[in-house]
Amino acid sequence: MRILLRLCAVLILFFHISAVSIEKRADAAGKKTQLFSDISPGLKIYRYDWDLETCVLYIAEISRDEPALKFEVSLANSEVLGKETVRSMAMRRTQDGDRKVVVAVNGGFGVLGDMRGYGGVLENIYIQDGELITQPTDNDACFGVTESGEFISTPVKMKASIKIGDHSLPIGCINQRRLDGCQITLYTPRFGDSTRTNRRRGKEIRLSGLKLPISPLYANNYNVDTVSTNGNSSIPEDGLILWISSQIKEPAVSAFKQNASGTITVSLDPPEWNDVRHAIGGRIRLLKNGKINQELVDLHKKNLDKHVPGKRNQFLNLSHEPRTALGYNEDTLYLAVADGRQPKYSTGLTLYELASILIDLGATEAINLDGGSSSTFVVNDQVVNKPSGQKEREVLNAVFITMDAD
Repeated sequence: MRILLRLCAVLILFFHISAVSIEKRADAAGKKTQLFSDISPGLKIYRYDWDLETCVLYIAEISRDEPALKFEVSLANSEVLGKETVRSMAMRRTQDGDRKVVVAVNGGFGVLGDMRGYGGVLENIYIQDGELITQPTDNDACFGVTESGEFISTPVKMKASIKIGDHSLPIGCINQRRLDGCQITLYTPRFGDSTRTNRRRGKEIRLSGLKLPISPLYANNYNVDTVSTNGNSSIPEDGLILWISSQIKEPAVSAFKQNASGTITVSLDPPEWNDVRHAIGGRIRLLKNGKINQELVDLHKKNLDKHVPGKRNQFLNLSHEPRTALGYNEDTLYLAVADGRQPKYSTGLTLYELASILIDLGATEAINLDGGSSSTFVVNDQVVNKPSGQKEREVLNAVFITMDAD
């Protein structure tokens, strides 16, 4: 009996020590190896070898006080329904001639497969060059930069409506799949050539006479050109398509007739988001006010006794995976890519570990971007990291750091 009690005590002590070790492991510093030291003042690029588990990250630190460096985003093939490699997007932006992309990483989540023609649809807020392309969904995992360079990551919502006669209807989505839950969706020319709505489950109203593109703060009159119930309407280059679900029985629906007119209004709340020039949305806020998301902390503590370094998990928040993140503090913007799924080189990180490393680097705010085989780190048109798919994957959008062209 005494032997059994002693054995239990030893096991309890062992698991306690292991749990403490695991809880501390994300707080330890890694080894930094500087790369590309001569690209631009205010820009540091380095490889970060995390010293407590087998993980390699590539980090770009961008000084917020360096006026030559700017934050931008880019859509694959310049439209929602498209996929393209990060390197290709960066090269295309540089070829525009006014600015050069020096660092690029993959961006936000969306539909990677074809999904009945909807491959490319984005999951969260996306603003490019002042054009509101997709509305916020995960309101807390959003990041935007204004024309003056101010960073914004407060929770954000869209307020949008379409007025016709004495009636008004709320617009729930911009450039989304019909199956994603919105009953009223606005399709812009940025979406693609047609709405891809292949079933007769609503009306599609062609609107003209508007000033485009849609911006975060927008109000414009429109005219009704046509009303159809056939689906998959062509999107005019100078107009919009309004899709209204057949489930909506409001009197306003019958008011949409050829030659009718009205007003569309769009805004973001809180109001500071209406000045955003570029914005990207992720999935899960990693850091807020210098603290790790409590949901991630609770998951980490709950699963300490199950933690196996480098092991994948069916629950993605706990799985060691390739990761991409965007973080910042008062002085610096961080872009981070963690390689993974390569045991002899880099096994990846859990979201808690990723957040902990970002704190160690100095970030106080951070969001999780798309990861897995999408995680890509490009410097001067060259892929620097080792994507887990053994080659660069075509993704939906990208985040750029640009500088003045020579």
